[in-house]
Amino acid sequence: MELLWIPLSVFAALMQAIRTAAQKTLSHSMSTMGTTYVRALFGLPFIALFLVVLLSLQGGGVPTFSRSYILYVFGGAMSQALATALLIHMFSLRSFAVGTMLTKSDILLTALIGSVLFSERLSVVGWAGLLVVFVGVLLMLIGKFEGHDLGTRGAALSSGLFGKVARVAFSCALMFTMSYLFFREATLVLQPGHFLWRGTWTVLIGTGIQTIVLGVWILLREPVVFRQLWPNRRIIGFIGFTSALGSLGWFSAFALQNASYVRAVGQIEAIFTVAISWCYFRERVSGLELLGMGAMVGGVLMFYTVH
Repeated sequence: MELLWIPLSVFAALMQAIRTAAQKTLSHSMSTMGTTYVRALFGLPFIALFLVVLLSLQGGGVPTFSRSYILYVFGGAMSQALATALLIHMFSLRSFAVGTMLTKSDILLTALIGSVLFSERLSVVGWAGLLVVFVGVLLMLIGKFEGHDLGTRGAALSSGLFGKVARVAFSCALMFTMSYLFFREATLVLQPGHFLWRGTWTVLIGTGIQTIVLGVWILLREPVVFRQLWPNRRIIGFIGFTSALGSLGWFSAFALQNASYVRAVGQIEAIFTVAISWCYFRERVSGLELLGMGAMVGGVLMFYTVH
């Protein structure tokens, strides 16, 4: 039970990578915001079904929704929604690859902000594993520039690190960081309940809030999305199912371990994404990406010594 959060994080990362690949396909027929919204809208019924089964098998009932719990879940849901909006905005900016690299600073931000303002407590080995994973992520992202000439790489890095892309990317990373930390604290408020019970209730309420907020936004700004749901129902259902599984994995892991560690291990999603891109989309894998994968796996293995 003590190390169960690691396979849970890996499972969640795998589901997220599969869901993202499906959303990439769906994006050809729906807007970016539409493909983002279906994750919450169609994931919510699967999460609710899982909760019903869990309650019938383990009991636990409805938790006491204290003021602090509601504030943490609401803060997490809104931070995640804002982070998603910033990420979508970044799609329209130049140097998107560099911007993506900068959003990965959420690994370090979660550890730093969590240690100062939240209940995160990291060991020396934990910090070391986190840094190794972060280096692996950077190597994989830099590897995407392999094959470009030095001038092209330099121009992309310069425009990305010193301009609007950097501001948007760091803001995105900060919002994702806050969502992880808020959700982690929400699961702690429900202690001493079982970790699955705490994680499932939190993901249900958080996803419900996002479904309502994003639904209102789409109704006002992109109502055509609702007319596109039925024609794309099969892939949308698949996205909802994999999203629900991924969210249940993330939140259950948050209920067991520091958000910093969970997100660090969860970066293995990048390896799954590259594997899917190579097998399904036939995209090339560079030498630096392979080196980064090795570093990430090594960093993840370090967490098995963390207590």
